[in-house]
Amino acid sequence: MCKDLFTCTVKNRCVQLDSLQSSFENATIGKNLYNELDKNIDYGCIFTSGCMEECNKCPLCMTSKQQLVDVLSGNRRANDGECAILVNCAGECVKESNQDLTKIIFVLRHKCAFHCFDGSCPKCSAFVTRIFNQICVVGDFRKRIQEWKGHCYEMFRAIVMAKFEEEFVKSGATPSIGNRSGAVGLIGIVQRRARLL
Repeated sequence: MCKDLFTCTVKNRCVQLDSLQSSFENATIGKNLYNELDKNIDYGCIFTSGCMEECNKCPLCMTSKQQLVDVLSGNRRANDGECAILVNCAGECVKESNQDLTKIIFVLRHKCAFHCFDGSCPKCSAFVTRIFNQICVVGDFRKRIQEWKGHCYEMFRAIVMAKFEEEFVKSGATPSIGNRSGAVGLIGIVQRRARLL
């Protein structure tokens, strides 16, 4: 069901593939590549104007869209709810921003996005990773990155690790990309945070 969505994201230019190909050409893995991905993937286009029909048929996309609706409508999730850490972080960001779009974007990209990859929201991680994998294959990123020998999902894991290295070191987690159970799972994250208190 989701294959059509991932094809649509490239076909309908929800992803600025040309710009990303230039950014990845002869690059080394680093947080700058995450920032380029973030800048060149339009999730609004994926969720609505560009690929709405395909998104509605893809459970991973529908879950991500519902998370966004919850954030924008101010709905908090119970602490043990699905993706609660990510959704509540984003919701607090929007609430405290006084509608300052620059502040919202900064906090979402540099604080809350980490929770998509820390094991507390496996559906977010799976969705974003699958988008990246499609872009990686179509854009031939594995040949563009200097001396890259791994798979696309391994490249994305390395990029995410580079972007959020400090947060991963503090939490003791690793990016939950390419594994079925997540990095340490939500229970492990809660237990680690409890030990730090």
